[in-house]
Amino acid sequence: MRSKFKWIFTLLLAFSMQFSFAQEKTISGIVTESGLPLPGATVLVKGTNNGVSTDFDGKYSIQAKSGDVLEFSYVGMKTKSVTVGASNKIDVTMESDTNLEEVVVVGVNTKTRAQLTSAVSNVTSEQLARIAPSVSIDNMLQGQASGVQVTAQNGKPGQTAFIRVRGIGSIQAGNEPLYIVDGAQISEGDLNGINPADVASVSVLKDAASTSIYGARGGNGVVLITTKRGSKDRDAVINFNSRVGFTRRIKDNFTMMNAEQKLQYERELGIGVGGNVSSQAEWDRLVGLDHNWEDDLLDDGFVTSNSISITGGDTKTRYFLSLANDEDSGIIRDIKEYRRIAGRLNVDYDAKKWLTVGTSLSFSTVELADSRDRNNVQNPFRAMYDYLPYQTLFLFDADGNQLFDDFGRPRYNPTSAGYPVKDEILYNRTQRIFNRFIGNMFAELKLAKGLTFRTQGSGVYEQFRRENYLEAGSTLDLIVNGGEPTGSRTDNGSFDFTYNFLNRLNYQKTFNEKHNFDVSILSEYIENNTRTYLANGIGGFLPGPGKPNLLDVANEPNNVDGNWFQFSLFSLAGNIDYNYDGKYIVTATVRRDGSSRFGYNTQYGTFYSGSLAWNIAEENFMKGGKVDVLKLRASAGTSGNDQIGRYTSRTTFTFTPYNGETTTGPGNFGDPNLSWEQNFNYGVGLEFAAFNSRLRGLVDYYSRTTTDLLLGKQLSFSTGANAVTGNLGEMVNTGFEFELAYDVIRNENLKWTVQGNLNLYDNEVKKLDGTDQLFVASNFYTVLEIGEEVNTFFLPRYAGVNPANGEALYYDTEGNITNVADGNEVALSGKSPFARFDGSFNTNIEYKGIDLSANFYFKYGNYTYNIVEQNMLSDGDNAVNSNQRLDAFNYWREPGDVNVLPRPFSNANQTSDRFLQDASYIRLRSVQLGYTIPKKFLEKTSLQNIRFYLAGTNLWTYAPYFKGDPEVGIGSGETQGANVIPGEFNLYSYPTTRNISFGVDVKF
Repeated sequence: MRSKFKWIFTLLLAFSMQFSFAQEKTISGIVTESGLPLPGATVLVKGTNNGVSTDFDGKYSIQAKSGDVLEFSYVGMKTKSVTVGASNKIDVTMESDTNLEEVVVVGVNTKTRAQLTSAVSNVTSEQLARIAPSVSIDNMLQGQASGVQVTAQNGKPGQTAFIRVRGIGSIQAGNEPLYIVDGAQISEGDLNGINPADVASVSVLKDAASTSIYGARGGNGVVLITTKRGSKDRDAVINFNSRVGFTRRIKDNFTMMNAEQKLQYERELGIGVGGNVSSQAEWDRLVGLDHNWEDDLLDDGFVTSNSISITGGDTKTRYFLSLANDEDSGIIRDIKEYRRIAGRLNVDYDAKKWLTVGTSLSFSTVELADSRDRNNVQNPFRAMYDYLPYQTLFLFDADGNQLFDDFGRPRYNPTSAGYPVKDEILYNRTQRIFNRFIGNMFAELKLAKGLTFRTQGSGVYEQFRRENYLEAGSTLDLIVNGGEPTGSRTDNGSFDFTYNFLNRLNYQKTFNEKHNFDVSILSEYIENNTRTYLANGIGGFLPGPGKPNLLDVANEPNNVDGNWFQFSLFSLAGNIDYNYDGKYIVTATVRRDGSSRFGYNTQYGTFYSGSLAWNIAEENFMKGGKVDVLKLRASAGTSGNDQIGRYTSRTTFTFTPYNGETTTGPGNFGDPNLSWEQNFNYGVGLEFAAFNSRLRGLVDYYSRTTTDLLLGKQLSFSTGANAVTGNLGEMVNTGFEFELAYDVIRNENLKWTVQGNLNLYDNEVKKLDGTDQLFVASNFYTVLEIGEEVNTFFLPRYAGVNPANGEALYYDTEGNITNVADGNEVALSGKSPFARFDGSFNTNIEYKGIDLSANFYFKYGNYTYNIVEQNMLSDGDNAVNSNQRLDAFNYWREPGDVNVLPRPFSNANQTSDRFLQDASYIRLRSVQLGYTIPKKFLEKTSLQNIRFYLAGTNLWTYAPYFKGDPEVGIGSGETQGANVIPGEFNLYSYPTTRNISFGVDVKF
């Protein structure tokens, strides 16, 4: 009886234990990182859809059974798994994993850093948040990614930057990388329509292993911009950011003459007003007129930025919604230069267990008020240097009375330059307007275990309009209309629509828990249609700030024109990844493209790549050591560059009026064998992390050979054309890339991280069209020569000043000294506009609620032809009508003078390497100081987080060898093009500005 009782008792006990294990209970706890609560971490019951997110204090509560496994995850942290036991409380401490688990967007899918076999730089939203804000995402990338050169060509609000990935990839075709936003291809100009606060990450694909999936479009690298999306099972979170600030032109590192100095200079040279002053009273009167033209033409700019976003989701739907407005008045007086409104909606919906659909929709309106630039008398940035300091802004009669025009407007002084630039600013307004819409929709079907099909379509629509107004009676209006105050308006613009269809079939399978396969095949079709127009109307445009309607107001519709352009691309591609136990990874890609841009005989091309990686740290012999990550990788493959005109390969004709009749003539001479430029890339890299990932870094070496370079081949004059484009050249880019980061201090209250990158570049021309030397640049300063760097400066060599007579001296081709700067005596300088190396240094400090970040950027070994200095030290020839630099006084005066400027009027201001200057520099690119209010003060409010910050950009620059701003180039975005060489010469472009702003980030 007793034994039967024991048996029944044991059975009941086992049953009750089994019941208790099967019964759900509430598990709660706190998730922390470095001793601080971690809000927004995901807690998921493994193998189910049951999941929650931690609140603002890092707390969570979830239903689970004993024996269930809880997975704790957070972006940038190692995922942790904990088995539910008898306790109802589970606290977890998360650990940073900036290397292995970082998710990187690569091509058409995503991978963790450990799975990568290719060279990819990834910039996260957290990194972008530590950079002083900018309206353009590309400018924020400067110094953030190794191997990526970002050159801000001027300080114009909304100006996009030149981006070059691993050197210069082409000579006459485009050098810009391919830009993809959430799967939709955009142009470089579209970047200023993106709100940087919407960006989740930017991945830059740099080698063939990562770019070959884009085939003919990936030769110059690929920039993948991924915007923010919602999170599953997360309450709505509202983020609001607002900042205000001001901008100011960075002061020059030289001094211009004031009125008295300029008059004295003219007196010494016996020229101009100063050389003809007849009395001391007249001299004193002119000196008393002294003023700085910069104060008349420029002013501090005012910047405002406001954005709001809402993000969240439930078990099926995730969403992200944002709206932003940015305004920047710029630094030109009386012009409001930049305004942007941008909105975005990203939605993902799990319609079925096997079907997920989603969309990414965005719009932006950008308005840019333009001024003239470059070497133009209408350019205010030339006028502030050129205009004489004793000449007045307004015109006065002989009795000192101010003069007005027929419409009651003040008349502005044309000065010795012959044109009143203030009149241009006020009465000849030019505005560019960009309206953009980007839409992307996808459906992802889980057809079977491991088998997924994804189809997506995207469209990019851009409406561009450029409006130019000449008010009646303005100076330019009188010039172009024969002295009659008629007024005119000219509109030109385009309607551009690009659509893309992409289908991808993916299969993933794991065998024996170690052999992991990932296979994809895809097809893609892209088509672009562009329509352009131009319309001009004359008459009826009265003075005023409004925008007159072109055809309603114009008395005479003067000119109407339009064009239509199209191109298309069709592609098939495949990719396979093999991963053995996370240790050995092999990837292969092949893509075949067909493009309408190229000749009938060469419209199709095949691009391929192969890569492998060895995660050495995963080997058993590495376990238990201080090394967390040690990965060796190598890659090789091909990609192409299709950035040429839509009809460059076609023979075209032009229609022009002649003697009252329409005539036909040769336009472009085509080549049916014209094909894309081919890039063959190979490289090796080593990634490492040690001491619990406190020390992180990488080293990369690459070689990039570009063949079939697109160059213009000269034709006989009898053909009626100058040149025909052909595949005629070859060049090589090689380089090293280094990245290093170290967490100097990493504890609960204090974190201090330093990091930096260094990039070494080398370039060499290997082949030209049957010649050793070729002039193809947009000016006569540079040349292509086999064995030299692309666009090496080719100039007469300056030999100094003859101390006997003050004449400028030069070297001839034999090395002999002469006083003639002969255009036939030019020589290679061994110098080019491209830096030998560049890089950045960043530091980030967090102490309790205080954070401080600073970013330095530097370039070394790049040279710029300083045209502005050539004009400001003009040898006296131009000094009558233009102001001069103060050091122009340092000219040769008597025999024996050395280390001086040449004697005035000795024809010494000729083009030569005298004005070729080392433009190396280091710049404090951005600084940001922030303070986050402790959460304990927000507990009784609906606020989750409040952070105040003070930010500055371009606060300090050191350029010891260059007079002027070494980063300012040749002009605005309207002067950019495939042949534009960043930093080749300067020409009164919009100056770089210093920005100071104050902002607040609020999270609800």
